[in-house]
Amino acid sequence: MRLQRKWLGGAIAALLALGLALAWWRPVSVSAVTLAPHPVQLTVVATGRVEAVHESVLGSTATSRVVHTPVKAGAQVLAGAVLLVLESDELLAAKAQAEAQRADADSQLTEARRQWQRQQQLFAQGFVSQAALDSARRSREAAEQRQAQLRGLAEQSVARLAQMTLRAPANGVLLSRDVEAGDVVTAGKTLLRFAADGPPRILLDLDERDLGKLAVGQTAAVLADAFAEQRAPATVTRIGASVDTARGTVEVELALTQPAPYLRSGMTVSAEIVTAAPRAMLLLPATAVRDGKAALIDNGRVRWVKVDTAERVAGQLPVKSGLSAGQQVIVPAPALDDGQRVRVAQP
Repeated sequence: MRLQRKWLGGAIAALLALGLALAWWRPVSVSAVTLAPHPVQLTVVATGRVEAVHESVLGSTATSRVVHTPVKAGAQVLAGAVLLVLESDELLAAKAQAEAQRADADSQLTEARRQWQRQQQLFAQGFVSQAALDSARRSREAAEQRQAQLRGLAEQSVARLAQMTLRAPANGVLLSRDVEAGDVVTAGKTLLRFAADGPPRILLDLDERDLGKLAVGQTAAVLADAFAEQRAPATVTRIGASVDTARGTVEVELALTQPAPYLRSGMTVSAEIVTAAPRAMLLLPATAVRDGKAALIDNGRVRWVKVDTAERVAGQLPVKSGLSAGQQVIVPAPALDDGQRVRVAQP
């Protein structure tokens, strides 16, 4: 009985060994791709925003009350158009007073010059003394000084009065207005945001890891979510000189090369920047790589090789090293060992 059991156990072990051997030698059906060079366009993608080329903030230089807001936010205006009017009654009174004083000084200066000329003539004829001539000269000089001083005060009052009216600095659009009639504003407070006419600029926040791939003059395409079918061509015009340490990004500026009127200031956009000319590369499905290795089919057997790839392009991994054109790679990467027999399943 013991001999029978021993013989039966040995037979089972032999059958198992035979089964494992047959499993090892029996080819496993797999899917594979044959590597071939394909043209690859290398790019980087970043998100950003649209800004006017010339955008400015307008505010008051004095504390005053808003009396008139003739332009609504979003309106297109011409250079010099009145955007906001502040109360200026006191300044108007000061201007009138300064102009009256200047007019009086002008009259006094005219009279002082006339007296000076008359005294010069009388002195030449010997009718007045040197002291009288000097006195006339001093009167003329004092009148000139007073007239210059009051002219400056009058010009200052005109300038202060002009500051009570905020005008468009150029042809453009009023982006926003933060006050209404009746509001009291203080000096230095931003009241209006204005954008001058002209093609907008695109400001991107690019990951600092891609900084080495960029150069001024590279071409790009700008895409806004609201206009997904329209791609605006652009070029890189500026690369920031410093990196935002909090976010690890660098600011990149693009200029549009064709009009894109649908892009508005403040709009969020994405941009794809072409960083190199197209070149032929081997493309490998991302699922074919596991732990930095790919499974080749070598004479009907699995051979794992180390492969170095670049960043994914349209779901494919450009091969930098480790593989050659014409080789067959198993896709997806199989749970098979080196040397195991495989066969490529028919599609």
